[in-house]
Amino acid sequence: MKKILLVIVSLFCINLSLYGQSSFDEALMRAKIEKKLLLVELIMDFCPYCERMEKSVLSKDDVKKILDEKYIFIKLNTKRDEIPSNLTSRLTPTFYFLNHQGEVLEELKGLMKKSDFLFYLEEIYTQEIK
Repeated sequence: MKKILLVIVSLFCINLSLYGQSSFDEALMRAKIEKKLLLVELIMDFCPYCERMEKSVLSKDDVKKILDEKYIFIKLNTKRDEIPSNLTSRLTPTFYFLNHQGEVLEELKGLMKKSDFLFYLEEIYTQEIK
């Protein structure tokens, strides 16, 4: 039943994208349905810190596992994507942890070590999903 619901939701999200909804809106809807937190990374083209974060942290299996299990994770390019008004940082990378209403729970700026990022992923999830 859960798989059928996810297929229907996925089709609904694809349909919404045809009507001009942003990927942020789709991700927020998925987070609500799947009962996960939303994690948004703001990036820019040619950002060396974004690239280092991707290579040294986000591409690692243990980080991917937590992101897949507990978060809906999207990247928004500050120059190409529509950024919600409550995501105000001009520094990249910036990570925003949001609840199902789209409210910012935490904002993390800049390049981090993998151990620090994993700590925040677990800590913020645990605090919000009590």
